[in-house]
This record gives sequence, C-alpha cells and structure tokens, in this order.
Amino acid sequence: MAYTVNKTNSSGTPSSYTVQDGVLNTQTDLKFIGKGYAGYGEVIHENFLHLLENFANTSAPSKPIIGQLWYDSSAQKLKVYTGANFVPSGSSVPYQSTAPANLVTGDLWIDSDTSQLFFYNGTSNILIGPTTSSGTNTNGFLYESIIDSTDVSQTVTKWFNDGNLIAIISEDTFTPKAAISGFGTITKGITLSTAISDLRFAGVSSDSDKLGNVAAANYLRSNTNDTTSGTLGIINDTGLTVGIDSDFKVSVESTGVVVQNIISDKDITFKTNDAGTVTTLMTMDGSESRIGIGTTTPSTILDVSGTVNATAFTGPLTGAVTGNLTGDVTGDLTGAVTGAASSNLLLTGGTLTGTLTSRAILPSADSTYNVGTDGTRFATAFLDTLDATEIKTQGVTVNDNEIVASRSNDNLELSATGTGGVNILSTAILSGSLTQAVHTFVATDAITLAEHAGRILLLGEDGGNADVVLTLPDATGSGNVYEFIVTVTMASNTYKIVCPDGDNTITGQIQYLDEDGTSAASFPTVAASDTVTLNGGTQGGLVGDTLTLIDIAADKWMVKGLMRVAAGANPATPFSAAVS
Repeated sequence: MAYTVNKTNSSGTPSSYTVQDGVLNTQTDLKFIGKGYAGYGEVIHENFLHLLENFANTSAPSKPIIGQLWYDSSAQKLKVYTGANFVPSGSSVPYQSTAPANLVTGDLWIDSDTSQLFFYNGTSNILIGPTTSSGTNTNGFLYESIIDSTDVSQTVTKWFNDGNLIAIISEDTFTPKAAISGFGTITKGITLSTAISDLRFAGVSSDSDKLGNVAAANYLRSNTNDTTSGTLGIINDTGLTVGIDSDFKVSVESTGVVVQNIISDKDITFKTNDAGTVTTLMTMDGSESRIGIGTTTPSTILDVSGTVNATAFTGPLTGAVTGNLTGDVTGDLTGAVTGAASSNLLLTGGTLTGTLTSRAILPSADSTYNVGTDGTRFATAFLDTLDATEIKTQGVTVNDNEIVASRSNDNLELSATGTGGVNILSTAILSGSLTQAVHTFVATDAITLAEHAGRILLLGEDGGNADVVLTLPDATGSGNVYEFIVTVTMASNTYKIVCPDGDNTITGQIQYLDEDGTSAASFPTVAASDTVTLNGGTQGGLVGDTLTLIDIAADKWMVKGLMRVAAGANPATPFSAAVS
C-alpha cells in the first residue's frame, strides 16, 4: 500500500510526496523507499551519507527543495536553497582588520578596527556602514525602522551631526510608539528636532507652508477668493465697501450704523435659498424709495405680498382696502367696531372663505336678508332652539300649528326609529281617511310594538309548508292591538302565537264555524293559556280567518277571533299552556 511523506510546511508546493509499493520515489535528491523494495539497505545508507556531507560537490544538487543545504566545494561555503537559488548561510562574515583574500562578488567582511561593514563588488570593497568609524561621534544618515503608535513599522532616515539627531526623513506622518527626544510627531518630509533650539533651514526658499509658525492656508489673500474661520473685524467707522465701483457701503455715523447703496437709483435686495430655490425676501427700490416684502416691484412705500403677523397695529388706516380675504378668521374681536364700518362690513358682497366664528349674527333690517339662497344652501344647521314664523323643507311646511306636505301627491309620514313609536299625547282628530299599514309574516318572528302594533298582520307563509311561531311582546296594559288575517292555509304545519314568558297569559274566546253542519262553536281560554295554534284544520287557520290580540294589562292579553273548520273535521280548542 502506498504511503505519503509530508513536508514540514504544509502550504508548500508540493506539500507531500507519495511513495508507491516496490519502487523508489526520486522526486528529490534523497530517495524514498516503497514497501517491498529489494535492496533498500544501500538506498538508506546513501541517503544518510548525502545528508552527512550536505551533498558536497562542485555543482549544486539537481532536485533541491526550499531549506536544503549544499556544501559548495569550489567556494568552500555551506549554502541553503531559497526556492530560487543557493545562497551562503550562517554568520560566516569575516571579522578582521584587513580585507580577506580570495573575496568573490557579494562577499561581506567587517573591519574589526572601525566596526564598519563592507561588501566586495568584484573589483573593490564598498562601505555599507556605519558612515563613521567606531569611537567617533555619529555623523551623516542612518537608515532605521521605527514602530509607530499603531504598531506599524515605518522606514525612516535619521540625520546626525556630531552625535546629535538633527532631523528625521519620512514618507509618512506618524507618532513613534517609543518616545524619541525632539520628535513627538514625525511628519511627511523632513522633521527638524525640537530638542535643539533654533534649528532651521538657512537661505532662500521658493515656498513655505508656514509663516511665524502659522500655516500658509490660514492667511487671507487679497488677490483671490478666500474664507476665514475666525472673526473678521473692521475697526474703524469708515467701514466696509463691496463691488468694483464700491457700490455697497456699511459704515458707522454718529446716529448709528448705515447700510447704503452708493450708485444712484440702484436697488438693495435681500435673498435667501429656500429649499434650493433662490427667493427674494425684500427689495429696497432705489429709484422710487420704496420697500417691497415678498415682491420685487413695490408700488407703495411699504408693499407686502404675503401674510403679515403682528401683535399690534396702531395709527389711522386711510384709503381703500381692496382684494379678497381668504383663510380662517379665528379668535375674538374684543374691541368695538364703530363708524361707517359697523354697518357696511361685507355690505358690498364678496366671498369669505374659511370658518367664521362669532356670537350673534344680526341683519341690518328685520325680515329682509337671507342665510343662503335657493340654489346655494348651507349643508346643516345645528341649533339648540329655532324660533321661526315658518319652517319649510323641500317636502314639508311647518306654519304655526300646521304641518303640510309641500309636494303634490306625497304622503306625510311620521315614523320612529328602532323600538320607538309615534305617540299622540292628546286627542287626535281625524279629518280625512286613515290608511292602515300591512305586514306579512312568512317565517318565525318576534312581534314588536314599533313594527306591528295597529297594523293588519297577514299570516302568509309561502306555500304553508313551514311552522311559523310569532312571539308576543310583554303585556303592559298599553292597549295596543294586533290583528291577524290568514292569507295562506297551512298544509301540514301550524301558525303559533305565543306569550313571551310563563307570566303572560291569554284570556278570551274564539268562535268557529263548522262547515259540515254549518254550526257554530266557541272555545274559551283557561287560566294558564299562553299559546294559540292554528293548524289549517280542526283549530282553524283557513284563508280569511281572523284573530285579534289586545294588550289589556300587565302580563295579560285578550283574544278574540272568527275561524272556520272545513268539511270532514270537527272544531277543537286552539288554546294551550306551552310556554315554560
């Protein structure tokens, strides 16, 4: 079975080598032995020998990997493979007072007398640094890395003279993490030390960022547009002039501040940016000596186009007030309106839009003026009391004690809402005909005073094929009458009229005509009767049969009726005590 040999660095390419059974893997300068390979002893010992001698040879190994060592027999140096080539390894830089013999290009050596590092360029030894020899003060440039306050390494050049750090050169602005005397912050470019007083560049400079330690950007210029974040003061009464021709002037006189347009007949205009639109708020007309607010062409000394909000207005108002008044007029008029205005307000007409809130509204002459017109009406009038000679709607006229329908052939209707009724509290005198209303029961229902009292009640279940149960209201002694007439004969079901509860009872009798012998019979109620049943047969309920119930007292109903029993059946009592 094959096995895998993994590199120390798993991210390398390749990261491992696969060794198959019975063969040698020769992907590297060492051979990996597969399982079952004959003669493996020699291979193992040769691998150990190559490692022991570090592949010593005049030529480099043919299959190196990163980190592999090779002893270069020609140069007599131990080298390491970087992935690109073999380079000398270890700290084998010679440390001696004179340059070593047999140097090759790129070799380094340290002068033990001066503690300076040199490299051989193939021709001569070149000083790397330091620029000053050991035992003398540092002079010149030193190249270092400084860790800043954000733990980032910054490459800088330090500039020394006689051992003193004069300046630091940097391509970035940063604060050193470890304090450096004279360099709290290192700026982009050349930063001079603050630890040495009066350090500066002498000579002529073509440009500068600061003057008197104030940044150049903080000075106002006189020959171009500029701004200031500070306070601009003109400390004299002559003041400020604006414009090529000094058109505008602000000055101070003995009487106070003067804002003046110098050029003859020119306006002074105040503008604002209203949601991105430049809007003129006020115009001072120089040719007419007028002020316009909300208008650029004032026609009077003060011309206001818009809303005026003031806490007080004094002085006489002369001349005509023209135009429309729109919007709501709110609040109270607490003062008196006198003079001609008291009788002429809105006299000439016009439209007052919005809400008019007032107290008494009086016409200037009795019974002369109208509120609204026939074609322009108010929607609704809300009044506590209406004192009128006549009340007239489109359909009804109320005049003194008479209510008359105004439209020809219209009914005059008095109706209540819900359970309410129309009550006549004194004697009713009927001068014309009275037409009763009719209601037809076609299904089980509750009988109510508002819907059914005083009406002709028809028992007309469609087809006579379903029970119809009608529940009376609670008897109170109101005298209300409920008169029933059968218009549909029950085929196999019944009409039942029942009391609302066990306290209500029915008293009286119903007369029957037996059509067999044309004989009459009468069935009275008993003390507990609370149900009347009409079955279309023995108990009556043929078309034309009548039944009347009257509310005669608390919990007491009176009944009377005329019924017929068809041939083939004998009359039977319709009364029972079925209500619990």
